[in-house]
Amino acid sequence: MQTNYKIWEKNQATQADIIYDITIKKDRVLDILSEAWNTKNNKKRDELREEFISILSSDYNTYRNEGLLQYHFVFPNNKVFVRLHKTEKYGDDLTNIRQDFEYVNRTKEVVRGFSGGRTAHAIRNVYPIFDKNLKHVGAVEISYPSELFQKKLNELSEIHTHYLVKKSIFDSKAWDRDDRILNYKPSIEHKDFLMTLSASHNPNEETRYKKHLENITDKLNKKMQKSESFAIFSNIDNDVEIISFMPIKQNTTKELSAWLVSYEDDPYLLSDIQDTHNARFFGIFIILILLIFIWKIIKQKDKLVELLNSYDNNVIFSETDLKGKITNVSSAFCDISGYNEDELVGKNHNIIRHPDMPKEVFNDMWETLKAGKHWSGDIKNLHKNGSYYWVKAEIEPMFNSNKKIIGYRAIRHNISDSKEIEKIQKEIIFTMGSIGESRSKETANHVKRVAEYSKLLASLYGLSQEDTDLLHMASPMHDIGKVAIPDSILLKHGKLNDEEYEIMKTHANRGYDMLKHSNRPLIATAAIIAHEHHEKWDGQGYPRGLSGEDIHIYGRITALVDVYDALISDRVYKKAWEEEEVLKHIKEQSAKHFDPKLVELFLNNYRKFQIVGLKYKD
Repeated sequence: MQTNYKIWEKNQATQADIIYDITIKKDRVLDILSEAWNTKNNKKRDELREEFISILSSDYNTYRNEGLLQYHFVFPNNKVFVRLHKTEKYGDDLTNIRQDFEYVNRTKEVVRGFSGGRTAHAIRNVYPIFDKNLKHVGAVEISYPSELFQKKLNELSEIHTHYLVKKSIFDSKAWDRDDRILNYKPSIEHKDFLMTLSASHNPNEETRYKKHLENITDKLNKKMQKSESFAIFSNIDNDVEIISFMPIKQNTTKELSAWLVSYEDDPYLLSDIQDTHNARFFGIFIILILLIFIWKIIKQKDKLVELLNSYDNNVIFSETDLKGKITNVSSAFCDISGYNEDELVGKNHNIIRHPDMPKEVFNDMWETLKAGKHWSGDIKNLHKNGSYYWVKAEIEPMFNSNKKIIGYRAIRHNISDSKEIEKIQKEIIFTMGSIGESRSKETANHVKRVAEYSKLLASLYGLSQEDTDLLHMASPMHDIGKVAIPDSILLKHGKLNDEEYEIMKTHANRGYDMLKHSNRPLIATAAIIAHEHHEKWDGQGYPRGLSGEDIHIYGRITALVDVYDALISDRVYKKAWEEEEVLKHIKEQSAKHFDPKLVELFLNNYRKFQIVGLKYKD
């Protein structure tokens, strides 16, 4: 029974490791957990929860058919984010209920083994989760019911098996709840324990078991107090029972929490035990268990091979040595690149490098990996036939037992479709921005220059590549609200009167209202820019009178470059200013209209902005 249990426990731990690895590599999973943990907006968290469930529900249904019990995500404060096995229940605090979650969130270590909650127990694997910046964002439970073990042992060997769990672990009011995972009733072996009722449990057998237990009560109590494995032989009127007890310890405290008990009756055992003083029985018992598990291991091996084949066919995976030479690739890697395994192994990864990818990306990648850290990013790769494809790459160093880097491992997701959608979105955004500007007779390349100026200033400011790209693509929409302004005001030559100016100012709110309902990052960024690019650092701007860093960095950057391009270019209502006048004005408006740090970066790098202006000159 001990051998059986250990092999089964190891088997489900291996399956849980595979599920965990697939889960954290899945697109958006880490991003959603990080966003949900960091947001204070309950509505936003609910939206993220729904997206999270939609991503993982299909996988969970597959895992559940293979025996998975709970697929359970909690935040670092032990509050539930998502239960895939019970999606309607979330937000409850498990701090004083589940010691394994509390331990993993505190130590950031994996915990495995038996664990009891308030209403049920299971063999649980609890893993810490870190986002792409290696910040701790919670934990996940991948657990299997002990019912599964009991069922397989009972089916294969016809040995009755059940768990005894300590009453003190459970909420006494929960023993008869309808939503319990396992059913319990008072143990017939010991008053301090509850007995699990598996699907194979036969209540008609209990009378016979009780009869055997009556003769060994004192002996049984003494042996259970030692918390060690033991077996007791009982023979009443040639009715033979071998009752075996194996202690089960709580996964975090290592305290005795349960017993695994088996009853085996066999008329042939009596003569064997009597003839050999119990020795032969134990030999037969051990051989029987080993045979059961040899058969079980063969079946599980077939399933594992099937799972690994699926991994090879569906996961774009590769390994390289320290110099970047490929040492191992999956079938999925060959499929997406167009090369076969022989053409890839031994070659440098440069074989699929696309010339459009900046050298800086790969320099950053190698510096990060050589420092022993994880690198993540979007990469455009070259197909064997000359076409290209995009992947989201997750790359990490491989270490030997001395913690020395010996190579690199990468998993990729094909994002070619999303990149194409992003390209289309960018074109639509630019076209809409151009329409907005054309109504007010702005210069033809104004939106192009504002986009390029924004990208340059964002990079100088130190925004992430993702934020820089979003600002670059969304900034052409900054004046989209002007499509709602009457021509009599928008195209007026000369200065607007007070009433006209107030109407003109409404274009910021109107643009925001057009865009605010989208959850797409690109449109959401455009909404922020449309709303805030007329706010001023000193709080004298519109529409909300925001000041300082309360103005989003997208709005602050767009405000500066928009004014710069307006002053340096001819407009319907004015001639272009001289360059010296423009730079003087921007310097004077530092800490008034503009963020002083952005002004400093702009003036110190002015030559770069001149080059952009010349490139997109009208």
